[in-house]
Amino acid sequence: MKKQPEITEKTRKRFVDAFWELAKEKPIRKIAVNELTRRAGYNRSTFYEYFTDTDDLLSYAERDVLEEIRQTIVRTLPQDASGNLFQTDLFPSIFAAMNEKIYILMGPNGDPGFLPTIKAELIPLVLPYIPISTDDPNFDYLIGYVSSAMFGLLQLWNEQGKDISTDDFSKMMQTLVLHGLSAYIPTV
Repeated sequence: MKKQPEITEKTRKRFVDAFWELAKEKPIRKIAVNELTRRAGYNRSTFYEYFTDTDDLLSYAERDVLEEIRQTIVRTLPQDASGNLFQTDLFPSIFAAMNEKIYILMGPNGDPGFLPTIKAELIPLVLPYIPISTDDPNFDYLIGYVSSAMFGLLQLWNEQGKDISTDDFSKMMQTLVLHGLSAYIPTV
């Protein structure tokens, strides 16, 4: 007998929610199926109807997070690529949309493979808006620097309890990307 789609989705969501609850408490790689099933209120056989193992569940959860960020980017970007990404409202929108899930994934107890994945997924979306020529012989290094700096700052901001406003954080990041540290070093 086939399950109803809404029941299937509800069950899958309960496993994913249980995963996120546990991920707040312990390293992702140490989450066991028995913990997930207990937290979600199902048995092991039900878990295996939806996921092959915890890595499969992690991949599913990561795809959800990436899709949420992707939709925010697509909704926020201007229709044409003539503008400069750093002069749009993209960053405050993305930062506001980022919930604790992305910080869990990028954090020390998260998934080491998530950062390269998110970079690979998001950079092509924003590339037309970045004022760096793809013909530049150092393009890969420049994009690598900008993306690593941005994600590193995001993680630090989260670890600091988001102690500055989203707007102020966005402005600081834009200033750092466009002008580097020299914008913050007093001239004598």
